[in-house]
Amino acid sequence: MSYQNLFRSTYVEKLKSNLKNNNGEAYLSSTFRHEEKEVLENTTISTEYPELIMPEANNNHDFENAKIIFDTYKEMTPVQATDVRIWTYLTHVTYWEYMQKRRPVHEQQEQKRVSYILQHWFIENLNSSNLMRNDISLLWWAAYLTYDQDRENPYELTEELFSMLDYTRHLLPGTQGRSRNFVQALLEFVIENKDIFKNYKESKVRFLMRKANYVSGYKNFPAIPKGTIKAIFRQYINEIEKVQNSPEDDLLKEDT
Repeated sequence: MSYQNLFRSTYVEKLKSNLKNNNGEAYLSSTFRHEEKEVLENTTISTEYPELIMPEANNNHDFENAKIIFDTYKEMTPVQATDVRIWTYLTHVTYWEYMQKRRPVHEQQEQKRVSYILQHWFIENLNSSNLMRNDISLLWWAAYLTYDQDRENPYELTEELFSMLDYTRHLLPGTQGRSRNFVQALLEFVIENKDIFKNYKESKVRFLMRKANYVSGYKNFPAIPKGTIKAIFRQYINEIEKVQNSPEDDLLKEDT
């Protein structure tokens, strides 16, 4: 049985320092040399280190890869999944080739290279938003928040989540995105009202999230059942149906 490898905390900081000093030159290479003496083993997490599907020009395969990662690490607890040393090891060693394809550093402007690498290969300042920027951590957390064993297809909500960039960019990093109840209720609501969301879907989902942020001022969403959350959403059906793209929404489409 293999156990999960991770870097020492001091080595993670060393990698960051080297990155800043060398402006990310090491991340332009097809291989990454790490120091084996800086690798630890977490014997509470077993793993098989499965291969991920390589990104292609028209498909990053995020949904399929989220299933692969979560199926492997399904027993990992949320507390364990905030260990930045694990995700840093996975991006720099196990999935280095994948990361080169998923986030081609050579395409970034030189002055933005360091911040780009810090966002996607590391987790700077542990919080929910940064956990969603690390590309391997995102795969696990996205599946963890959406996996529902009571559904005929337990990954149906996960597939919906990865159907639109807005979900992973704006829903998960937000305050409400930390709640499985809220995330699942919103995704279920969209799936159950396909006719409403078939046009201007991005703008309508953003509208719904803005309404949810307003309601959260007096409703504690994490403590509310999914059915009740969806009932709150249904109050805005007429308004949602009228939503079309706005200039502000078009600006938000830019990837960061």
